[in-house]
Amino acid sequence: MIDFIKLSSRLNSTQVDDLKNRIDFNGSYNESTGELETILPNGKKVSYRTTGWTKNMKLVLFPKGYIELAGSLHKYYNDGKHNYNQFGRKEAETALKRLIGATGLELPLFKVDSVEVGVNLMPPITSKDIINNALMYKRKPFEAKYCTDEGNYRQAVLSEYWVKLYNKILHYEKQGYDIGHEILRFELKINKMRVLAKYRVFTLEDLIDNIEDIASDLLPKAWKEVLLYDPTMNKQTKEKTIKYVNVNFWREIAGKNNRSFNYHHRKLYRMMEGNTCAIQAQVEDLMLETLDGLV
Repeated sequence: MIDFIKLSSRLNSTQVDDLKNRIDFNGSYNESTGELETILPNGKKVSYRTTGWTKNMKLVLFPKGYIELAGSLHKYYNDGKHNYNQFGRKEAETALKRLIGATGLELPLFKVDSVEVGVNLMPPITSKDIINNALMYKRKPFEAKYCTDEGNYRQAVLSEYWVKLYNKILHYEKQGYDIGHEILRFELKINKMRVLAKYRVFTLEDLIDNIEDIASDLLPKAWKEVLLYDPTMNKQTKEKTIKYVNVNFWREIAGKNNRSFNYHHRKLYRMMEGNTCAIQAQVEDLMLETLDGLV
């Protein structure tokens, strides 16, 4: 359920020394002046920091002991290699124990700055057909994205969180993994902790203690907000609704007024009822079943 996570805290000098004895940190300096400095890829100079790694988890140490840790807790559980299997609270606790052992840090007390909460599903039809027909999330069009870690995916960006939808099997089969079945990934990348405040989540310990309730509440609700043109639509109904498969149609009316958008949204879903295999409802049922099995 937890994938990428970003944590932060402040260490005292003894904790910093202990961490550096466990993990190698590297920084940069100006060869002309000999001064310690950090320059980002865009050429911008920022406050000096050093970077260390334990498997796929990145640790950034700033002056005066401020530290950030970021990476996929799910991948860390799998020796930093992949995150296509199921990952529940039990696995998260195991990964955390290993990470504490490697770093010596009191990670349960670290502040949560960002987290991805998601679920891997075996969909009723191909992931590609679902992803290609997921048009909007809360009137935000899904946009095609690519990154080296996840491959191609669809994403809708909101102010406090992002919604991501992608075919996990494609990326890992290219790396040589023999998975043998479809894996549809649906996740929320939470960037503002106000989303989690109502669950009283502030630290990593809070997050792991409440992850089942958070995932079972947030993910199905978010999936219902996806505007999905059901690709199993029968031919006769598809001919009547062909304009609705075009995201530009929805983009245009979403910018006009609520009445127009709501009218066409209701009309599409009424016409899909009884004329499709109800893929959105099937995926929701699979999501609830999968999440329940991860408890």
